[in-house]
Amino acid sequence: MKKLYAFDLVILAYAGILTSVVLVARPAGTAIYLACHAAAVALIALIVRGHARHGGRFWTFARYWYVVPIVLAAFRELHHLVPEVHPFSDRRYDHLLAALDRRWFGDVEGLFSVLPLPMMDLLHLCYGFYFVAMVIPGAALYVRKEFERLREYTSVILTAMFLSYLGYLVVPAVGPHHFYSPRPAQLDGWVVGGFLHRAIMAAEGEMADAFPSGHALLSMVVIAMAWKHHRPSFFAILLPALGCILATMALRYHYVVDVAASTAIFPGAILLGVAFHRWRERS
Repeated sequence: MKKLYAFDLVILAYAGILTSVVLVARPAGTAIYLACHAAAVALIALIVRGHARHGGRFWTFARYWYVVPIVLAAFRELHHLVPEVHPFSDRRYDHLLAALDRRWFGDVEGLFSVLPLPMMDLLHLCYGFYFVAMVIPGAALYVRKEFERLREYTSVILTAMFLSYLGYLVVPAVGPHHFYSPRPAQLDGWVVGGFLHRAIMAAEGEMADAFPSGHALLSMVVIAMAWKHHRPSFFAILLPALGCILATMALRYHYVVDVAASTAIFPGAILLGVAFHRWRERS
């Protein structure tokens, strides 16, 4: 346990929660889920041991960047697991979130429909930049070999990300973009928006990942952590990350209440991730 960093423990804690859910719910493919969780734990153990014993460029890279495939696999797991343990085919949570949007924020669709088509294209690019934005500060810290800062950054990012993943389990909603027939042409922008939207839909399919908005939450977290740890990264990502937050609502991938929930979770995710990191570094 001494060689485990805080971000390792965040991953293991999330895996433990998902394993408990699988054991209680017994969805189809229970053995596969459990085997995948065991494989993730084994991978972490291998990398931690290899880095401790051998060090070097390969093991150091693996030590800090193994989190990327783990996170991607965890997200994909939810695509299969959530419908099994918390069915949402009746769309009751989407109806609830849409009703809250109308009650609290009024005509949201009308508000964003006035945006010009080139801006819609720009917002599509900002929405996709979400993935790049998380990597930029981490890569800068890694290249500078500021590993203690990188560990804190990674711990906070993973804390926020897995909190959003757990939200998808508790409130499985697919988002307003699934309810258009046909999809308004305005949302596809001028040149690239339609292509980027189709790429997202092909990659995700019908995924219950609306509440809270992970795009908004992680954009907020990345902005804050980049400001703290690497100012050049902060200035590089600030405008695209803010654009990503706006894009979640304007492009109708999320309800406004999804972003409001992310805003409420944001300070707790920062405080929890930083506190956990500092505790682990001292222990």
